[in-house]
Amino acid sequence: MRIYHVPRSRSTRVLWALEEIGQPYELTLMEGEDRQTDEHRRRHPLGRVPVLEDEEGFLFESAALCLQLADLDLDAQLNWPLATHERGLVYQWTVFAMTELESPIIEARRHREDDPALARAGVERFQVAAAAVEQALDGREYLVGDRFSVADLVCGAVLILAKDAGLTDELPNINAYLERLEARPARQRATAIGT
Repeated sequence: MRIYHVPRSRSTRVLWALEEIGQPYELTLMEGEDRQTDEHRRRHPLGRVPVLEDEEGFLFESAALCLQLADLDLDAQLNWPLATHERGLVYQWTVFAMTELESPIIEARRHREDDPALARAGVERFQVAAAAVEQALDGREYLVGDRFSVADLVCGAVLILAKDAGLTDELPNINAYLERLEARPARQRATAIGT
């Protein structure tokens, strides 16, 4: 298994998943210009990372890759059995992270200087979505059940972006949650790769 990676990008969450499950992998560090080659566009049609290569071909999209890796090693217990309510919750929070949390964070960060009104709208959208996570974490350490899962990995990776942008200052449950996640050895190993 090989991962195509750019440090401090969405591919870090896939490295985190690989480190959590202890799956052996090979790493290809990429530069910006490497991603626009015809060779890489055969891996990912938009020339982005992450891309995971296995003996059957290429897969892309960070959340999908994290879910796939959780399924490859059931002993790591990053997900629950098929057709359980808990597995449905893992899907729910993983998709929520990508659709409701990440998009407004990117909007707020991207337009901070050139369009403050658009940035403010992103912050407001993020605050509404983050309130749902804040409430879900009330009295709990993790989003699903009583253990760390791939839902925490994906939500946590996205919320770390928000924290770095100063968007979580008023969210005590999320901040405590992120401290737990950032202290995980697998997270620390993943973020150190390529930096």
